[in-house]
Amino acid sequence: MTAASRPTGVDGEADTEVGGLDRRLLTAAMVVAVVGAALRAVGGVVPVVDGGEPGFVSAPMLVALALAPVLVAGALLRRARRGAGAAVLVGTALLAPGAALVDLQLAADASVASRPELYLPVDLGLPSPTPGLWTLILGHGCVVVAGVLAFAALRRRDAVAGGGAGGGLLAEGGDTDGPIGWRRRVLFVAGAAAVVGAYGLLMAPFSSDDVYLLASNAFDGPGLVLLGLVVCALALPLSVVLFVAEFREASVVRAAVSGLALALAGVSLPALVAAIAMPSLHVGAGSVIAAFGVFGLGAASLSLGRAEPRQPDAEVDAHLPGRRGLETGTAVVAVLTAGLAVLGALSPQVEVGGGAEPPESPARFLLLAAGLVLGVAGVAMFVGRLAPLVRPVVSMVWVGVPLAAAAVLDTALTTGYTSSMLSVSGPLSGDEVTAVSIDSGPGVLWAWLAMVGAAVTACCSVVAGLVEREELDEGESVAGLSAVGLRMLTPLAAAAVLVIAAFVTPMVTAVGYVEPGLISDVGPPTWGLAAALVTVLGGCVLAARSRPARAAALLVGAAAVAGLRAATAPLVGGQIDGASAGPGLWFSLGAVVVLLACAATAAFGGRRP
Repeated sequence: MTAASRPTGVDGEADTEVGGLDRRLLTAAMVVAVVGAALRAVGGVVPVVDGGEPGFVSAPMLVALALAPVLVAGALLRRARRGAGAAVLVGTALLAPGAALVDLQLAADASVASRPELYLPVDLGLPSPTPGLWTLILGHGCVVVAGVLAFAALRRRDAVAGGGAGGGLLAEGGDTDGPIGWRRRVLFVAGAAAVVGAYGLLMAPFSSDDVYLLASNAFDGPGLVLLGLVVCALALPLSVVLFVAEFREASVVRAAVSGLALALAGVSLPALVAAIAMPSLHVGAGSVIAAFGVFGLGAASLSLGRAEPRQPDAEVDAHLPGRRGLETGTAVVAVLTAGLAVLGALSPQVEVGGGAEPPESPARFLLLAAGLVLGVAGVAMFVGRLAPLVRPVVSMVWVGVPLAAAAVLDTALTTGYTSSMLSVSGPLSGDEVTAVSIDSGPGVLWAWLAMVGAAVTACCSVVAGLVEREELDEGESVAGLSAVGLRMLTPLAAAAVLVIAAFVTPMVTAVGYVEPGLISDVGPPTWGLAAALVTVLGGCVLAARSRPARAAALLVGAAAVAGLRAATAPLVGGQIDGASAGPGLWFSLGAVVVLLACAATAAFGGRRP
């Protein structure tokens, strides 16, 4: 495409993207991003709590980290690479919600927030937040808004160009979306780096000799920090999948990955610098691993290079990476996740000093079963002929890991935080008192990593399914829908009702025991239950619009998840004194039967003409 044939923007300049970006949206995104960067820079300079001071001179670093994304985006816009500039804003915004949650801990209780770059506690007091903290959090909000506006501009350009969701085929500056090798590189290299960075965020960034500055991993930290870091950890691999699925231009994907790397640096780098600069801190594995994730994302963005120009009459495959490669990648991640789940189930979740017996999670055997189910499905995907049939099963059974892991982690979270102390009396005379330290055991780390791996498994399986659906003939999909879709509506509706009842009602009842659930005793296990319920219901809806074989596989996977829910009664209830089966067990068993009946209807009913 020549300069003369490119669309002309509203200001008369030749645009370098097909269809051109909406200048108003892009300008609004850049203005909001600049405001957000300025607010975050101010929040890094002024005190965030009354009388609080950082543990080292952190202001220059925090200002640089806040301004870096908008400077990169601005430099790209000055070179008329508007799509790449917008993509940087999108990549930067994806970790901002998690960063805002972590910062909110300073308002909730600054004494337990390990943020030496912003506040170094010198006593056990609870300082009040200052306008500097709200400025910092408002800056995160502006970054999110800027990313949404930039993403909308990119999607609108794609719609005008006729590329639909996923971008046009021509890259910026006349480059085209050449061979799909760069897609495989960004999916696996950037995806691996994102997973490494996620693991680093969940681990302890440093160790501390300061009695007032806690050094803990995400699992032993306060609730808002835990939630924020988990959001960031999950967003990292999901973002890479989003870039590959939505953007077809190498330069745009490269810029989005660069923005994600800058966002990860903004979240993780301050802890590493603090550990190096402060004599009371020592560098921990978490900050080092997160730094490897930053460098890996940067290397992935550079490895894309520039796409090869397309010959006028040459056909270019604009699909995502090959289906078989994605299926193999899904199998690898599923097996690794299964291994992490098994380790989390067999390793102690709590370690108690002083010779006391540590408590064990009643849900550990449920996590073991969930890991084995996912592992069997992952191993089956290595067989080429079975992979297309097993992949929908993996798209369902991955959620069994967070379903069980959340219940396992509840034991460690409710037992106490790292370095908490219990006083244990001796004989009735009370003349002997022993201090017992309670720490989270290695099972906590393995269980959390299994949850992250399960989310990555789901992403890989979904992307493989999208590629498979792209390769199908449209007429085949319509025929599959008309053959089995209407026939399954009634039994699927019944299955959905039973599934909802199974996840809402208790599985185990006992005197003095209240089972964590969706509507009662809400806690960490609630998130696993909610994820499983949404996944199974989504599978039921999708099955009605799938081809017979894939619909049957989806429903078999949904039945497996309902079976794991039913297994809660013997596996968990068997370790509770006086426990008996609750109504949830019978609803779960009924859901398994109906879902399997729907699977049989899809598999055999779809063969009829």
